[in-house]
Amino acid sequence: MYAGTVGIQQVETCGANATILQVAELMRSQHVGDLVIVEYHGGEPVPVGIITDRDLVIEVMAMKVDPTTVTAGDVMSRKMVLAYEGEQLEVAMERMRGSGVRRIPLVDSAGVLVGIVTLDDIIEKLASTLADISHVGRMQNMDERLTKR
Repeated sequence: MYAGTVGIQQVETCGANATILQVAELMRSQHVGDLVIVEYHGGEPVPVGIITDRDLVIEVMAMKVDPTTVTAGDVMSRKMVLAYEGEQLEVAMERMRGSGVRRIPLVDSAGVLVGIVTLDDIIEKLASTLADISHVGRMQNMDERLTKR
């Protein structure tokens, strides 16, 4: 299974110059818990960081910082952990586990943002795959019952 088959293709982004207030408003309006911070290279979005709702709480709210004076670039995680759409999902999962992150931007071979892979997406995909596999045993039992009549 490839990472690109699990990732969500529609990912919310913003630039590093967006204020934390703008980031929070965008997260709320789009019902997401993270934004990928991008720069445009040749018109294509390239991830340079990620910011989560947890970052907003710990780095801004808990520190009593004015959210109109701090930017996404000030708060975002700069240590980019990426998944490549053509790599095996297990490789991306190991990278997530090793870095202790729940979400990683999904990029193509040129490093252009094409989606995001989250722990929830992986669990949902694996659960679906396991459910599909469980049907094999049921189908075999049904086939045996039908052929023995």
